[in-house]
Amino acid sequence: MGNNWTSKVFLAVLKLAALAAVVFVGLSFRSADVKKLSFDFRNEVGNDFEQQISEIKENIQNKFPELQGIVQKKYQWDYNGKSYFVSQTLYDSVYNFYKSQPKTYTYFSELPANWEEEYYGMFIGQNEKDSSIVNLSGAIKEIGEKNKLSKDQIAELVLAFVQSIPYDDKKAENILSKTGNETMSYPYELLYENKGVCSDKSFLATVLLRSLGYGTTLFVYENENHMAIGIQCPEEYSTYGSGYCYAETTSVGNKIGIVPELKTGVGKAVGEQQLEYFSEDQNSSDGKVVLTEVKIFQKTVGEEYRGIIQTIKTNKEIETLKIEISALSGELKKLKNTVDEYEKDLADRKKELDKYLKNDEVDKYNKGVKKYNEVLEDYKDEVKSYNDKVALYNKKVARYNYLIKL
Repeated sequence: MGNNWTSKVFLAVLKLAALAAVVFVGLSFRSADVKKLSFDFRNEVGNDFEQQISEIKENIQNKFPELQGIVQKKYQWDYNGKSYFVSQTLYDSVYNFYKSQPKTYTYFSELPANWEEEYYGMFIGQNEKDSSIVNLSGAIKEIGEKNKLSKDQIAELVLAFVQSIPYDDKKAENILSKTGNETMSYPYELLYENKGVCSDKSFLATVLLRSLGYGTTLFVYENENHMAIGIQCPEEYSTYGSGYCYAETTSVGNKIGIVPELKTGVGKAVGEQQLEYFSEDQNSSDGKVVLTEVKIFQKTVGEEYRGIIQTIKTNKEIETLKIEISALSGELKKLKNTVDEYEKDLADRKKELDKYLKNDEVDKYNKGVKKYNEVLEDYKDEVKSYNDKVALYNKKVARYNYLIKL
């Protein structure tokens, strides 16, 4: 092809990590700055364009390295109350290969309307010489079958595996602070580094589920700089009526089909299991961000996940529990204030009784003791009511935590 052709290729630098797709420079879809060449060379490229692109892809395939520098990885994760383990042999040479692969989108003259489709496709397209994803998905499937898991449960097992990979807080911080020096990672990079942000983990979940035959898609939230995946499911139960059920990858325990909130300033989903038993010292929850407008990319058709049918039923109980727990929390705060007032009143009365005793004021003391005991009985009733409410609160929290656990 020659340097003359490549010198005329216009690069739109897309520095994306946890979803910051940017054309040319920047870290947000919304601030995309598309710049156009001052000349038109489409006629010069002519009909050879598709052939040239094909040759580039073929060249990338041919460059796949020899397997050198063995790195043994062992992953552990929990699913449905049980721990699972899987080992994977990775290679320094393959990691360095993916590290050096294109993370920019190249186009001629006009930015194509489907550039985002093509861009995300770069990260989830599989190199035919790389068997790592097939090996890993096959190993997880085998583990699931040995444990007598259903097809739906094996899909959940895969998601739980990806959720368990540590979230890269530092990378997320750099993205959200718009330092401009972060890029999205290929699935192999994520497995090798054993950490990543929402886009990295979404790409890995996508290729693993596709390897098992499931239809998948990518859910992109530009306003919140977030990405999640969708797994094909019955349309009547699907998220946004898309034919795909939302699946969160950034925090442990989020069930398929439930769209979570995000932690403010972190870009990570709020883990559903984070509800705690009642404590008088507990603080109000941190600020949360609700996901808004979604874009959907890279749809594929395959096997359906049907576990969503039971999840929908369970989710109704979960939502009811959320309302009840919130109401109980308010009642407990009021009861605690009442109990505190009784304790202060009793303490003041005790001081007064001690003074009567010291001054030999027997009549005043006897009258004061009678009133003190009456107040004490009322106090005991309030304490019992408070403790009963705490027990009910904790019972509902325990049920909630059981239901939401993947």
